[in-house]
Amino acid sequence: MILRRALIGAAIITIVLLDIWQHVHIVTLGYEVEQARQQQKALQQIHKQLLVEGETLSALDRIEQIATTRLGMVKPKVGQMVLVQKGVSADPSPDALRPLKVARRIP
Repeated sequence: MILRRALIGAAIITIVLLDIWQHVHIVTLGYEVEQARQQQKALQQIHKQLLVEGETLSALDRIEQIATTRLGMVKPKVGQMVLVQKGVSADPSPDALRPLKVARRIP
């Protein structure tokens, strides 16, 4: 009889401790989820900033300004440009397969 009561008491204590542990674990997971959400928001903000920065750096006006001022490039004159299309050349002659010569700027 005493052994049976001790076993029942131990079972009740075990159930109560497991319930408390489960509650603490759920609260801890809730805090972790909230931290993950905050981190996700921060990373999304950084991502947006990087997208804006990428668009700014790849703006054609900016690239043209750097090319002309820092690199000393000039716009090509009429006849200096060659349009190269994607795909295989329609001209099968050996001359069509030679690489194009690029004009260099003379200082």
